[in-house]
Amino acid sequence: MRFNPSRPLTVGIELEVQLLDPETFALKGIAGELFSRYTSPRLQREFLDSMAEFVTGVHSSPDEAVSELTKEVLAVARLGKELGFVVAASGTHPFARPEEVNVTPSERYLKLLEEFQEVLRNFLIYGLHVHVGFPDEQTALNAYNAFVKFSPLFLALSASSPFFRGRNTGIYSYRSKLFEQLPRAGVPQQFDSYGEFVELFSVLKESKTVDSLKDIWWDVRPRPDLGTVELRVCDSVSDFSRIRGIVSLAVMVASLFMEEGVEREFHQVHLQNRWNAARHGLTGRFISKDGVTTVGRELLRLVTLYGKRFNSLRDGAKVLVDLVSRPTGAELQLRSFNGRDFGPVFNYTVVEV
Repeated sequence: MRFNPSRPLTVGIELEVQLLDPETFALKGIAGELFSRYTSPRLQREFLDSMAEFVTGVHSSPDEAVSELTKEVLAVARLGKELGFVVAASGTHPFARPEEVNVTPSERYLKLLEEFQEVLRNFLIYGLHVHVGFPDEQTALNAYNAFVKFSPLFLALSASSPFFRGRNTGIYSYRSKLFEQLPRAGVPQQFDSYGEFVELFSVLKESKTVDSLKDIWWDVRPRPDLGTVELRVCDSVSDFSRIRGIVSLAVMVASLFMEEGVEREFHQVHLQNRWNAARHGLTGRFISKDGVTTVGRELLRLVTLYGKRFNSLRDGAKVLVDLVSRPTGAELQLRSFNGRDFGPVFNYTVVEV
């Protein structure tokens, strides 16, 4: 599988959003009408008819990518006032029931639904994906292995899905627990070489398990066709400053490790760290060969390390330092929740125009 080079450290963002009734905040199956009125190539259909995905172009900096994303999201949110919906972004919808939501009738989605049955029907989940560009397969592999190790930092920063089916799950990112039920999702293995990844993909392709790279849903996914590594672990986020911090962190991790890589760790350690981040957010424990710390402290360590080596992304670093001391989307939702009244929760998920 040929790796198509990209300009190093360029970025692109994908944001999955919910389309909601402005009065009840229930999911609203209005994607068909939205797409008939808004034809930007930056907006794409998704699994549900009450859902859409924003996809930015390729940008040289996190600020540029977030600026384009913000412009597109606000444009759709303004159109929503006319069409009767609001745009919201969080990892799950807090009270919707899967049996009451319609799937977009595309051949691909219906085929997936036939294969995964009840597991996929529960997927009222929404994510934030970040692509980072690399010049060759070795730098991409090094960054991929680093992203696997540090993906709990991104998950904790983005955690925004404590509710599902009208209940407090007790987990900051319940989306991540739902998604990992698929056989090709969750924490992937690290690879010793790019060829090892190609060999694995070939096994899956030749066995007709997958048709393309899009059928691999790992938390971190190599995209040799695009010349990127795609970070897929994050919950969807409505706070554009938080998105900016997450994308900045992706560039920092890539910059630090694309040349030298990281030492491989036990896969069970990665699984445990992911659970800690999903369950406890930034206060969760982070285990490595250097010892045990918290996810938040490990994030600050990386930001400091980056600052010592590079003289860029200063504003992004300041955003990240600030985010570590601020409550996450999940924490804000939990603070505002009163019994079974989810109204205040949507103050932290609906995009303001």
